[in-house]
Amino acid sequence: MVKKTVGKNTTARKKTATKGAKTKTTKTAAKSASKAKSKTTTSRSKTNTASKTKAVVKGATTKKSTTKTTAKKPAAKKTAAKKPSAKKPAAKKETTSITSSIAEAMFADAVMNEDQALERQAERDRKMRDLCTRLAISQPQYDEMANLELAANVIFNYDHSAIDALIWIIESGDDVHGQDAAKVIAEVAGRDADLIEPELDRLVALMDADERMLPFVLCAIAPMAHQVVGDMVYYTDMLWQYVNETETDIDMAQLASVKILSAMCGSGADQARVLAGGLVDLLAHCRSKDVAVFAEAILPALGDSHSHRAKPVLDRRIKELAPAEVARLRRAIRAAQLKRVSHAA
Repeated sequence: MVKKTVGKNTTARKKTATKGAKTKTTKTAAKSASKAKSKTTTSRSKTNTASKTKAVVKGATTKKSTTKTTAKKPAAKKTAAKKPSAKKPAAKKETTSITSSIAEAMFADAVMNEDQALERQAERDRKMRDLCTRLAISQPQYDEMANLELAANVIFNYDHSAIDALIWIIESGDDVHGQDAAKVIAEVAGRDADLIEPELDRLVALMDADERMLPFVLCAIAPMAHQVVGDMVYYTDMLWQYVNETETDIDMAQLASVKILSAMCGSGADQARVLAGGLVDLLAHCRSKDVAVFAEAILPALGDSHSHRAKPVLDRRIKELAPAEVARLRRAIRAAQLKRVSHAA
């Protein structure tokens, strides 16, 4: 009995010892786990503190940067203060509105000017058609009286638009009505030069135009050639070429060239020395029917210095003339004596 109790007691002690060992091991394991947990928590706290410190440092740096940027902001404000404020867009709108209004005004003026030009052109065309029907070439029986009546009407009404339309007939190259238009212009210039004087430059400019219209241009310029001597000097050779032609279809150009050369001869002693000999020679060799006509233009231009050269020529040519031509030549000689210019030798 004693042995059984001893054995039971020993087994119970062994069980308690194993239980104690187990509890010890569990306690040690728990202690190690708690230590590990404490270590992890300390590491986590260290990392948290490190992150907090980093965040603090970052916040400090950001604060420093903000302070730096804020320190730089006054300079930016100064530069911004130099720039114009919010009024700038309004100024742009004002300038754009001004430019648009100017453009609209210019466009309106251009349209108005174009309309006025078209109206003037239409009025000129109407006037030109009316004048063309009144010229001698448009009459059933060709007669210079129609041109003379038209010239008298233009002078009476002081009609500048008619002069403009007559010159436009020549400018347009109308060789059908151009001859009579030139005759009317010449007639008006001989009676009232003030009507033609504003258009002289326009007529001189036509000297470089169509060659077919040159005889008509010369005819229109001839009565006022003394006012355009300086311009006509450049055409001296061409004028002599017309003078030396003997064809009947250029009588207008020939007579006009003689008048222009005579005006150039009477403009001064230098021109007289150059041109007087040729004009006297023309009186000696021209057709008989042209002697009195040419003498009316040439004799006053020769002046006191060169008139003696024409006397023997006219004494010889007068024998060839008809009575009417003789009377006209004598009137030309008397008129030249009254209008004769004086040149230095």
